[in-house]
Amino acid sequence: MAELFSNCPGRIKFEMAAPKPTPRFISKERGKITALPLYCDGFVLKKHTGEKDFKRYFAELRGSTIFLYSDEENATYSEKLELQNLKSMDTGSLKRKYISADFTLTLLNEEVRLKIENPDAGEEWKGFILTVAKLEIPSKLQLLPGQLLRLKEVLKEEKERQARQPVPVNEQEPPEAYDDVITNVPQCFYVVSRNKAIEMLAESPEFGNMILRPGSEKMNFAVTVRQLLTDGPTIKHYKVMSVENGFSIALDNPVTVCSLCDVAGHFVKESNGYLRPYIQPHTYATIIDQPAVLSGGKDQQKRQIPQAVVSPMIQTPTPPTQSSANEYLEVDYINGDGKPADLLQATVTHHTEIFLRDIASSF
Repeated sequence: MAELFSNCPGRIKFEMAAPKPTPRFISKERGKITALPLYCDGFVLKKHTGEKDFKRYFAELRGSTIFLYSDEENATYSEKLELQNLKSMDTGSLKRKYISADFTLTLLNEEVRLKIENPDAGEEWKGFILTVAKLEIPSKLQLLPGQLLRLKEVLKEEKERQARQPVPVNEQEPPEAYDDVITNVPQCFYVVSRNKAIEMLAESPEFGNMILRPGSEKMNFAVTVRQLLTDGPTIKHYKVMSVENGFSIALDNPVTVCSLCDVAGHFVKESNGYLRPYIQPHTYATIIDQPAVLSGGKDQQKRQIPQAVVSPMIQTPTPPTQSSANEYLEVDYINGDGKPADLLQATVTHHTEIFLRDIASSF
């Protein structure tokens, strides 16, 4: 019967679509990928300092990390923010408090602005972020008793999780592991933060408009570019991940290249030469300068030589010894004609005056 029905010329073929994953299934998949407990989630608007527009993400706070997803149904995160690197959190002005929650996170190597359209949800996000980052509940929070109770539970769970956390992988790796990756780097590679790269590109556009730098995750990199558009300069950042056979540029259609030099070359090629590697010129001195000689000559230079400071030596004056009435000193006196003169007698007195007289005349 089934065969007859299938061979019927007027048969309509139905194809069932794959079942749509449920939110619970997606959350479970994210838990497997991150291996961290979920504390808070919701939609946020995010942008880095220097970027013009906010971008919408679905965010999850798992452990002490905020994972950002392109949408609710994506199980793989596109970015993450490590809150253990949080230095400060600016909650913005009070005028915007009743419209939306807007705060700036200053992390180790970057500064991120987050905006949450619901101010009540923003206050809850603020409490969770500061609790897992500082491992203490903030004193000034406008939350309901149930929300504060949840924060206490999260604080206890996070303290226990961090206490049994294993040694980070980057401390177990040999120190030369990272050096092997960056042995072949282009001239536009600089070990700077995201904000420093933005500053360098803005201050010296004549050197180029593209910088390759270390990423927020170990063994990964980032490309920061500055483009001049009709409405002003625009900053963009691209993630470059280390993979088994080279480096993968995280684009809509990922591109894998062999080396970091090829990463820079790909951006130059795809922009038709508009993007130029940022290369600072190396200047060298051509004259060896001599120190200026101080006026005053050698005496002044001698006075500048450090000398040891010693206590003066105190000597007891020796009384003069009593001498005989007359002491005689014999000298050879030569006349003008070169012949020896008569012996002269010198009388030495205690007043150190010497009187010479001709011995011959005394007789």
